[in-house]
Amino acid sequence: MNELPPGQPAPASATPEGDRPLTRKERQIRKVRLHLAMTVREIFEEMEKDPSRPKAMAYFDDIFRKFMHNGEGVIKASDDQKVVGTYCVFVPEEIIYAAGGYPVRLCAGAHDSSEIGEDFLPDVACPMVKSEMGFAAMPILDFYQRCDMVALPASCHWKLKMGEMLEPFDDVHMLDVPRVKESEKARDYWLEEVKRFQRRVEKITGKRIRRRQLRDAIRKIQRAQREVVRFQNLRKTIPAPILGRDALEVLNAYFYDEVEDWTEALRALNEELEERIANGVHAAPPRAARILLTGSPMVFPNWKVPFIIEDLGGILAADEFCTSQRYLSDMVSVDEGTMGDMLMAIAERYVLPCACPTFSNTIERRDRIARLVDEYRIEGVIYHVLKGCHPFDIELKIIEQLLREKGVPMLKIETDYSPEDVEQLRTRIEAFQETLKGRL
Repeated sequence: MNELPPGQPAPASATPEGDRPLTRKERQIRKVRLHLAMTVREIFEEMEKDPSRPKAMAYFDDIFRKFMHNGEGVIKASDDQKVVGTYCVFVPEEIIYAAGGYPVRLCAGAHDSSEIGEDFLPDVACPMVKSEMGFAAMPILDFYQRCDMVALPASCHWKLKMGEMLEPFDDVHMLDVPRVKESEKARDYWLEEVKRFQRRVEKITGKRIRRRQLRDAIRKIQRAQREVVRFQNLRKTIPAPILGRDALEVLNAYFYDEVEDWTEALRALNEELEERIANGVHAAPPRAARILLTGSPMVFPNWKVPFIIEDLGGILAADEFCTSQRYLSDMVSVDEGTMGDMLMAIAERYVLPCACPTFSNTIERRDRIARLVDEYRIEGVIYHVLKGCHPFDIELKIIEQLLREKGVPMLKIETDYSPEDVEQLRTRIEAFQETLKGRL
């Protein structure tokens, strides 16, 4: 039998040992690895058709290309470094870094792994949670298997029940996120949850977090956030210096990369974008319809909607997802350098400014969307709802009313990770963008 290139998934018909028939689990693993590799290859084949892409994007491309090879090398954790998987935006990464650990966000966007997840969840469950369960249950991607612990905030009912289902596969630490964050009692409770997480991370890593380590971790992430602010300000330029799907890739890459390496790569990209703007180089025509994406988050490789928007001549000018533009938007604000003050500041950073619809009061979300519409000169909003993602679906009418008052058209799309509805989505998005052209 001919040998395959290193990391290349074997054909589904191959057997691991001689002629022994593959088990159902082995067939599933091979199928998902093969299909994931094909999906990633198709994404980059499409991206490579654009010769004007910023050269600095190569760094971020390299991270996601490794998904074609079972995810080996995606994360840079050393052999003796503890890896903490995170399943939501509410996990305090500063604490993980301060203890010498390596955080990796495990939000997933693969259709085939979501099919495996249906062995644990009903078919009406959130596609992201199903995809996450599929990767956790089977050895498909390397970095899922390397986690010494996973942190799972109970940010929605699907995530709450997912904690129980993960226990046979991972050491799970649940974080109880308060629903009414404005009350003093809720803030105190969340602070205690953050401290409980600190103790658990210290136990896993075997390292006590000191004041200096926590301060350095806060500053490390703040440097990344400052580059993100610079990046987002550059994206406000018309015509756009970078495509929105490339911006989505940059921000998704933060999930996996070492924070200082990622910050340096983004700094290099920002410098290139500044040169492009100065030289009049742009990624979209000046009159391209400027679209804002909001609603249920999008995660690699489920980028079908951004690709459709920009293939049809629009520009994804901004998004309001916790997996990209909102992920690093709020900094820890420390008044004093004591441990207590820093932990309080960390707790507040992860909850108080958060615009997730899981909270009872969503005024921050409405304000954030209104601000994005104004700052990025948005001409149309696409409200993306994953099937089974109830918090975002419930909030639709509130956001629709806000946009109506601002005179901004909105299109709701409901989808999952399946590629089967791509043409239907294309038809609806094309019609929506045509109406925007008539308004320009």
